[in-house]
Amino acid sequence: MADYRERASDVPAINVESSLALLGPDWETEDAYWQSAYPARPYARADRSYEYYRTAYRYGAERSTIWQDREWSDAEDALRDGWVSADDSTSSWDEMRDAIRDAWDHVRGRSRDDRTHIR
Repeated sequence: MADYRERASDVPAINVESSLALLGPDWETEDAYWQSAYPARPYARADRSYEYYRTAYRYGAERSTIWQDREWSDAEDALRDGWVSADDSTSSWDEMRDAIRDAWDHVRGRSRDDRTHIR
């Protein structure tokens, strides 16, 4: 009878980067990051709370994970169309584009934020 148990050396190692690439970011962690980071972002307006940008950050993070094989320049039109047609998007694409792009880049490790990322 064959032994189907795997030895530890037969199981591929999983690290944080590969887990995020396969499963996407943990939204609670991303949410905590953006709550602390958004006030310093160049597009953030002083008269807008985090809640104003939250949906955009989540949208950008989720789409960046779903569309791993696409670059921003290839995905932007579809992202805009999706944002415009979303039921919960109360702000325009033009208002939210930079926040969506910021979250997209953050998930891919391309953030322009010099602070240590919460991951």
